Amino acid sequence: MNDQIEEFVNYLLGVKKTSTNTIISYKRDLERMAGYMEKRGITSVSDITGDRLMDYAASLREENFAPTSIIRHNTSMKAFFKYMIENGNIIDDPTVVLKSPKATVSKPRVLSEAEVQALLSQNFPENAKGVRDKAILELLYATGLKAGELVSLELSNIDLSIGCLRLNKGKEKSAERIIPFGKMAKDALMHYLLDARAKLCEGEDVDKIKTVFLNCDGNPMSRQGLWKLIKTYVKKAGISSDITPYSLRHSFAAHLVDNGADIASIQDMLGFNDSNTLSRYIDKEEKAGDPYEWARLR
Repeated sequence: MNDQIEEFVNYLLGVKKTSTNTIISYKRDLERMAGYMEKRGITSVSDITGDRLMDYAASLREENFAPTSIIRHNTSMKAFFKYMIENGNIIDDPTVVLKSPKATVSKPRVLSEAEVQALLSQNFPENAKGVRDKAILELLYATGLKAGELVSLELSNIDLSIGCLRLNKGKEKSAERIIPFGKMAKDALMHYLLDARAKLCEGEDVDKIKTVFLNCDGNPMSRQGLWKLIKTYVKKAGISSDITPYSLRHSFAAHLVDNGADIASIQDMLGFNDSNTLSRYIDKEEKAGDPYEWARLR
């Protein structure tokens, strides 16, 4: 079964050009399902029935998996078994019996301006790591980047001459997404790039490393490292709530709305294809304003 999962993963990577994060999620979900089946003596995909999958889905609920996690597991299994049918491995689709729970959509945590000030104005260590951490937090709040976008950011994405990031817009490599950032983020980023980055990759050729943010071993920072970094500084700032990279992204969007930015421009900067996604950030009527001008105020 694991060989077939690996074949499916290679198909997603090579043919479908699926994003790395989605592939990782699919593979993890499917390997978990395979482990569950193998413990019950089922080692072939053709032996997996609808009843078996319903038992597996029940086990996820018993282990208190969140509705969103169960939905993702179901999506992974449906995509895998569809691929198995298309390639003649099985005839019937056992996933037709799966029913996904209704996902509860909670309003994202948005930091107050006082909390943002406490987070970004605290005393950062006066070393390469501290300079890096300051640049990361400033840039996250100033641009609304996702965690994955931040850790994969490359030097070529930064345009310091006008103070903006230039990212590919979705799968359209020719389309560009421009995200401006203000003086605080620019100063912190320049300090990191000029004074601290080379110290983190001591012993390595810094000119050959494309990734902007590095860990203390000189390697690209991981998502886990980013989450741990934010958790550390949130605690130091005396903020009691659990703040994540998504919290800073949500705060970026909400504060743009509060300062009069128009929805279409915010959507473009955040990389949303569906403007309805922005509704979670909005508590008031849209006002006229220029988000690019607002973004440069900080």
